[in-house]
Amino acid sequence: MKYIKVTLLLILLLGFQKMVAQDSKYLHYLVDTLPKGKPVFVNFEVENGFMATERIAISKNGKTIYYGVRNGYGTMGDLDAIAHIMKIEYNKGKWGKSKIVFADSSGAPAFSRNEKTLYFQYDDTLLVKGLYTNKTKKGWSTPKSFNDTIRKSHYLQSPSKHNYYYTGGIDNNENVQDVFHVITTKTDTITKRLGFHVKGEWSDLYVSPNEDFLILLLGKENKGGEYEFYGNSNLFISFKKDDDTWTIPKNLGKEVHSISKWNWGPYVTRDKKYLFFSSAGKIVGTYVIDFERIYNRLKP
Repeated sequence: MKYIKVTLLLILLLGFQKMVAQDSKYLHYLVDTLPKGKPVFVNFEVENGFMATERIAISKNGKTIYYGVRNGYGTMGDLDAIAHIMKIEYNKGKWGKSKIVFADSSGAPAFSRNEKTLYFQYDDTLLVKGLYTNKTKKGWSTPKSFNDTIRKSHYLQSPSKHNYYYTGGIDNNENVQDVFHVITTKTDTITKRLGFHVKGEWSDLYVSPNEDFLILLLGKENKGGEYEFYGNSNLFISFKKDDDTWTIPKNLGKEVHSISKWNWGPYVTRDKKYLFFSSAGKIVGTYVIDFERIYNRLKP
């Protein structure tokens, strides 16, 4: 009898998990073919001269996607350099036209858990600033800085209330990056470094909603030692251990990085079915690969 109760509970939990994890439900309408062990290009709408890159954000019901577009990777202070955050919505069996939500050097969007706050970054300089905006009846509020005292808050996101992650330089040294975990209370702000010590000025970041794993960008400066590479910038996964420390990052694999030597901008759907990332292939843009198999292979 006890076995039957446990089995029924597991079935109910799995069913509930599938019910709430709908963010990958309509993604097949954005690709020509579904990925089967190899990245495929995502057909985000872009203007001529632009490319859809950096981390994306998908609503829980899968019907709204925010993604970044830009016309290059020159110095963002250059008047010719443009970056926007776009929005598309799924309605009546198809994805609609894209709209600019935030302009002027904006990118790397991420939803809060309740989707009432959107985090992104403003990168008109090399010291990018994490911003947040709250949903109102008329749209999104005027973006505000996450914390003006932080020198650099790259790929800011918040898996839960009062709980934030970003990457930045260690001790004002932009040649070594780490993941910073910030917890705020009414009276205090606690900041913890996760201890990755990534060489280089940039390390893109994705943290799972349950904070049980994260995906991190490691550049060619980190080649050798414990890290296996397939190119010049690769995506690695690390898992949280029982003692709240993190495992040594493992490369997501040759298949993920088969499009180009340069890859960045990770996002994983809540059901772990798909990984989205940017890549400098024949077409520079956003690609997607089936992720569940990769996740199961690499998890401890």
